[in-house]
Amino acid sequence: MSDVILVGIGVDCASIVDQAMSELRSTSRIIAVIFDCDERYNEISDKSCPQKRIEDIPGLMYDKLLVCCKSCIVEESVKLFCEEYKLPRSKCGGYITSKIGPHRINWDQVQTKEDLVEQICSSGSLNDLERFFYGGHHRPVSKWLHYFEVYDRHFSKFRNKAPVVMEIGVFRGGSLQMWKDYFGTGAQIIGVDIDENTKGFEEEQICIEIGSQSDRNFLKQLKLKYPKVDILIDDGGHTMNQQITTFEEMFCHISSDGVYLCEDLHTSYWKEYGGGYRCQDSYIEYSKNFIDYIHAWFSVDPQLQENRYSRSMHSLHYYDSILVIEKRRMGPAVDLMIE
Repeated sequence: MSDVILVGIGVDCASIVDQAMSELRSTSRIIAVIFDCDERYNEISDKSCPQKRIEDIPGLMYDKLLVCCKSCIVEESVKLFCEEYKLPRSKCGGYITSKIGPHRINWDQVQTKEDLVEQICSSGSLNDLERFFYGGHHRPVSKWLHYFEVYDRHFSKFRNKAPVVMEIGVFRGGSLQMWKDYFGTGAQIIGVDIDENTKGFEEEQICIEIGSQSDRNFLKQLKLKYPKVDILIDDGGHTMNQQITTFEEMFCHISSDGVYLCEDLHTSYWKEYGGGYRCQDSYIEYSKNFIDYIHAWFSVDPQLQENRYSRSMHSLHYYDSILVIEKRRMGPAVDLMIE
């Protein structure tokens, strides 16, 4: 067994240290826990390891020192830590608790973006969206890496069935190419953006409409032009008004067995986007009404009665920063007992 020191740095590092202690105990001896702020030691649940101070490190014997911090790439944190306290870089690494989708990452070996990509690509479990993304033969795509598992889970049933896919928010056109590759020949990919320059990203199977997702008149015209939409992806401006307006105008336009996906929902917790924790104007709070809608058939309260959403929402799937709604024609549930 190797002797390990855990060093917590930054906000939320106590929970990361907790997870590191839990995961490493079977393979390592944790000889000390150190925090950049001593009070954080009181936040960890497992206090069986002695607390030390940073200045104690030079006098300790250890095989590996792991910096536990929130950032996905810890190279800079580890580098600065080693420089400040004159520690050998070869004995210092980083530790982060999260996986990338289904991929288990050895964060101790991640010091650059290239290291992270290499580990994911060598995992042997990439889906086709990830193969496209990491392959790099496309225009720039910017996505949170855990999104690809969610996309594949809910979109795979449409592959090679010529769906109409609309994505609000074009960026530099790479994700539209990704959908074209994923859904195959016959798929119609529609990008929507306020930037007129994005028209230059049009190609076979990909067309781009210019307009604002917060403009209801524009969205109404969009529905007239495209009477069928199977998948709607809202990756636009991410403000509360934009997300709510888009949902209200476009959800019922999606085909009866289609899928609605709104991403980057973390902006619901940011005031600069019109959100905030438990802010009634946030999209997260707005979407909590959907839970009532799918149960409205059972309501005896006149304030909650079945509506057009009750009749079309089959299921709600919340993920980190994503809401997926799968549609289906719905009615009251049927109860049956057979003896």
